[in-house]
Amino acid sequence: MVIRSFNILFIYILFITLTSYSVANSKQLSKSPFIPDEILNKYDDLPKEYKSKICGFNNYKPKKNIINKDLAPKILGYNSRMDNWNIVEGVYSRDVFKEYADAVTYASVNENDKVKEFLFDKLYTWAKNNALSATKQCYTNSKDKPILKDCEGEWSDPNGQDIAPIKDATVAVEIVMGLNYIYNLNFTSYKTDDPRHKKINQWFKSFYKRIKPVSKFYMGNSAGWFFPNIALKHNNNKNYKSLVKKLIKGADKWILKDGSIKDRTTRGNRSLWYHHTGLGEAFMILEIANAANVKLPKNYEKNILKAAELFQDGFVDNSILEPWAKKAHNSQASNGVQKFNKNLDGVSFNGPWFHIIQYRYPDHRTSKFLKSKMTTRARSLKSDEIAGIGIGCIYNALANFN
Repeated sequence: MVIRSFNILFIYILFITLTSYSVANSKQLSKSPFIPDEILNKYDDLPKEYKSKICGFNNYKPKKNIINKDLAPKILGYNSRMDNWNIVEGVYSRDVFKEYADAVTYASVNENDKVKEFLFDKLYTWAKNNALSATKQCYTNSKDKPILKDCEGEWSDPNGQDIAPIKDATVAVEIVMGLNYIYNLNFTSYKTDDPRHKKINQWFKSFYKRIKPVSKFYMGNSAGWFFPNIALKHNNNKNYKSLVKKLIKGADKWILKDGSIKDRTTRGNRSLWYHHTGLGEAFMILEIANAANVKLPKNYEKNILKAAELFQDGFVDNSILEPWAKKAHNSQASNGVQKFNKNLDGVSFNGPWFHIIQYRYPDHRTSKFLKSKMTTRARSLKSDEIAGIGIGCIYNALANFN
């Protein structure tokens, strides 16, 4: 009788423990690993007409002429500096992806089922044709050999003019994973019994083996490959909280007290650009932490706001960046002049931070500056070449809703 009572008690305790673990585990998951559920729910409740206007879609038409060019079989020919893009085979795939991502945001905002079906079928076509799959594979899932030997050696030329297959591989994976993020947020619940889903997921899975496992954090390549690795765990409903903690701990060391970002603000005549892309990842990390209910380091927000101020000041007066830019890390000397778009509306790559900061810190001087300089024509509202999904639209709509 005592043994039986003990067994019942043991089973009860085990049940409570497993249930508690399951609840704790599920709390950290969100519909998207990049956007907290609270944000998505607030956004979904906004009027359709308002979202269409604030995100610049009132007179928008999907650029099907570009989307219908379709993704190329492969990317081939980038050099280390990636400044020879105009002669790279398949490079037009980046434009196809960008216009596709814009159209997805439009279809979502306007609840346009006809466009959504076109986009879903287009994704199926690319999957069926194994688009970009002929791109040389340079990364593996192996922690012992994450980069294949014949892909090593980028920047063997100090000026970055050496051919670098690893750049081709990175671009191809970024495009496919961007489409994966789009699919998971916009299409997983669309026509769930449709057999096209199977082919699409098979195509995605063929690229999962091309994702480099995370090791040490660094800025660039989707935060040192943390973003796609977190997304993979999220896709499989696996606990990724420890990965988010490691991501934040690493990022905290790269965003420095003086407002600069390690190995980004020191990039010569491209310092402002790389500082911007570092901020793009830093603010995305902020939202990943919020979505996963992970506490931020004590000075993380203070430091990213300082970095945002440095971007603002450096944008207005390029010479302000010279104390860091003159180090010319993997770059050319700036001499006080930065290569950066003078119109912030024209910047989309890693652009969602322009809108995240305005929502999270509306009274900050850089938020006010960005609001004064940007319009509903901003390319960063519709999509991002890394995340794909229209994060800028979501946060801009919330930031400006009264």
